[in-house]
Amino acid sequence: MAMETAVDSLSGPMMGMRQRQNYNDAERWFSRVLQQRLDDVLEAQRDTLQVVRIYPAQPNRLGIMPTPADFPREKLRLSVVRELVFRTIDFVRSDEKGGPVSQSVAPDGTIYEVQAFTTKYPHIVIERTDRFVGDEVAPVEITWSLRRVQNQRRQTELNRIIDAAGLFVDVIRLFV
Repeated sequence: MAMETAVDSLSGPMMGMRQRQNYNDAERWFSRVLQQRLDDVLEAQRDTLQVVRIYPAQPNRLGIMPTPADFPREKLRLSVVRELVFRTIDFVRSDEKGGPVSQSVAPDGTIYEVQAFTTKYPHIVIERTDRFVGDEVAPVEITWSLRRVQNQRRQTELNRIIDAAGLFVDVIRLFV
């Protein structure tokens, strides 16, 4: 009976062995930008992040977040970017249950439907926005964004100001 090594007993995405990703230079750069922007949302340095937009009638088209001006978008492979952006959404989401679907109509008649989904992070939601044109029942595009519903950093700064004002009042009371 062969002895099991520590590496042999590891499994799953976190602990298991993983082969190196086959990214080209542009995809490496995109993966780093995406990770930094996700970190910015998690750390309250950014309030929103448009992660991905799909076009159901155009399966070979994908919209991604804005990238630096000198970024070589034409060198990105659709399959790699699709995997990165949907793993990002999967990383933060907690379940498939969404809130109510709100609907609005733009001046040009375009209908937007927005639905929020919970995440593992209490102050972040995933917003799915479907855009409908004319009388079509299927959306022409679907966008998934991360949005902070409370900016923890701003809230903390405000609480510090209030605490400092309270201390100032207490000091004045001591001398009066």
